[in-house]
Amino acid sequence: MSLVFFLILLQEQKLVSPQDTIWIDSVDVVQYSAKKIIYDLEKSIIILQDSSFIKYQDINLLSDSAYYHIETNQLEAFGKCDLKQMNDSIRGDYLRYNIENRKALMINGKTQIDKGFLEGEELYWIDEHTVNAYRGKYTTCSDSPPHYCFYSPKMKVYLGDMVIAQPLILYIQGIPVIVAPFWFVPISSKRKSGLLPFRIGNSYNLGKYIRGLAYYLVLSDYADITLQVDAMEKRGIMPQIEGIWNFAPFTKGNIYASYINETDNKRKRFDIHARNNSEYFLFGSSFNCDIQYQSDNTYQQDYAETTSLWLKKEITSQATISRDIAGFKNSLMYERKETFVDSIITEKIPYYTVTSPSKMLFSMISYSFSGHINRDRSITPQGKNEVAGANLHTAPTMQHNIFNLFTISPNINLDLAVFDEDTAGNKMPTRFGYSLGATASTNFYRVFDINLLGIHGLLHKILPKISYSYTPDFDFGRFPRVSGIPRFSKTNNLRFGFGQVFEAKIGEKNEKKILSQIDLYSGYNLITDSLSPILFSMELPYNPFPKPIIAFTLQLRGSINPYNKEYTYTIENTSALKTDFFSINLNQSYTKDDVYQIWFSGKIKPTHNWSISYSARYDWESRKLVDYSLGLNRDLHCWEALFTFNQLGDSWRYDFKILIKEIPDVAIGKGLLGYFLE
Repeated sequence: MSLVFFLILLQEQKLVSPQDTIWIDSVDVVQYSAKKIIYDLEKSIIILQDSSFIKYQDINLLSDSAYYHIETNQLEAFGKCDLKQMNDSIRGDYLRYNIENRKALMINGKTQIDKGFLEGEELYWIDEHTVNAYRGKYTTCSDSPPHYCFYSPKMKVYLGDMVIAQPLILYIQGIPVIVAPFWFVPISSKRKSGLLPFRIGNSYNLGKYIRGLAYYLVLSDYADITLQVDAMEKRGIMPQIEGIWNFAPFTKGNIYASYINETDNKRKRFDIHARNNSEYFLFGSSFNCDIQYQSDNTYQQDYAETTSLWLKKEITSQATISRDIAGFKNSLMYERKETFVDSIITEKIPYYTVTSPSKMLFSMISYSFSGHINRDRSITPQGKNEVAGANLHTAPTMQHNIFNLFTISPNINLDLAVFDEDTAGNKMPTRFGYSLGATASTNFYRVFDINLLGIHGLLHKILPKISYSYTPDFDFGRFPRVSGIPRFSKTNNLRFGFGQVFEAKIGEKNEKKILSQIDLYSGYNLITDSLSPILFSMELPYNPFPKPIIAFTLQLRGSINPYNKEYTYTIENTSALKTDFFSINLNQSYTKDDVYQIWFSGKIKPTHNWSISYSARYDWESRKLVDYSLGLNRDLHCWEALFTFNQLGDSWRYDFKILIKEIPDVAIGKGLLGYFLE
């Protein structure tokens, strides 16, 4: 590398007047300026005094004064120094920089790295990706002095990746809080392979532990995998693996698996969960699945670190492959449901369905065909039971308008089924069943010219409907119950209903809103010569109140026995209120005989930095909260303090931690405090 500069005089030193500035340009040059420039030819040094500026390619150096050593291609800067290279900048009191290898030393330097700030008594810029700091501090807090910092006598910073320190001391408000022999702090905002911060702590159930000791591996822009090991004093070692991929529309999903052979009670426990969605699978098909196998229903709850994962009564797995062939939709499904309480497993293996496209007959009858092939298996502590069957089903319907007053829709259901065997042991028995039905409906409406309370016109609709259904008395009791195959129970019923809808144009924009909807339904059983209970409902979905009430709905549902006049009803209300100070969502349900439940949730913000979130369900009969959760949040500028408490029945869980906003993996929680306080 050469420095091109023009010297008119050949004396050993030349002093340029303070008001002069010299710029020298060439293909490979160093540009410089200062209020005073001295050329020392004997020592091959250019001395820049008072507001010096040096530029070389993408490097800009500002300082009080500077030396440029021509033979060694080194820059020295004194006073307030600011070295800028591309998007990076280092400020300090003294700088030594080598132009050829681009290595730099800054005394009492400070630089910004991604979302954080790095300070050090000595900062060595090794290359464009690495900085060594001695007696350094790292923080994401922009205040001076910062609310917290990580101090280490020796740090290595991998730009866009992580800070590795040995040892590490966490200072909060200038007070040392935690000391570790070594640590690493992630500073990357991009997906990048590497070690993840782990957590150490102590708990009553697990003992002293190290959790989240993991390596994150980026396989590509669309897939990654995490390998993790948790070590727990009382339970043992738990390896875990999690993979995520997104090659949509071909495949998108995730898989998670964990296993532990518990040392305290010798139980082998595991959890496997996989999801996938593929719009384009093999041979033009689509595939989706949600598979879960778990050793027991308390596995997740026992090893949850924060909020409780409440007891699951059952887990369900399913996988489906679908493809359209000549307009026919084909689906092959596997389904498994395990109920932990009574140790029952039910499976459909396989469950095949085919559905034809809808067709029109005589331009007035719509019909399609569907079929099922299924094998149901049930596994109980008493034994295993399997049934299998197949059917072909069609349900033609016709819709006809009479004089533009009534719409009549007759329909018929036809089903032919075959089973592996019936209850008498007969092989491949078949049966044919059918049912008939018809529905007649109409609507009447009237528009009222009303301009009151923001209402500009009211539409009243009346919707009467009557239907009839008939199924003969088939003796199908000897045939097993198979999913997807109808049973055809004897029916001979009339159903009739009467609905009303009130709709209005509201506000300056004349927005259409439903004010009320009222429905009455009943029926007559021709077999038993009796009326069915009268079902009634009324909904008020429109919120008539101004802000801060942002939601208000009311619903009434119930039934009346037409013979003894006994009735039941349920009133449900949903309302929500929101202000700058607090918000609340309230759901109430009252059923006859004083069955009253209240669900509520919301947030309170008493100050700018404090917020309280809550949710609960209150049982009026027992006069107590059945389940509830409470969360406290404190904004600490660059930190955030969180406290959560959850209870459901006798199960409860709490968590407390303080985390760095920009580095949420770095947190001080109840487990870590317990480790040091015990």
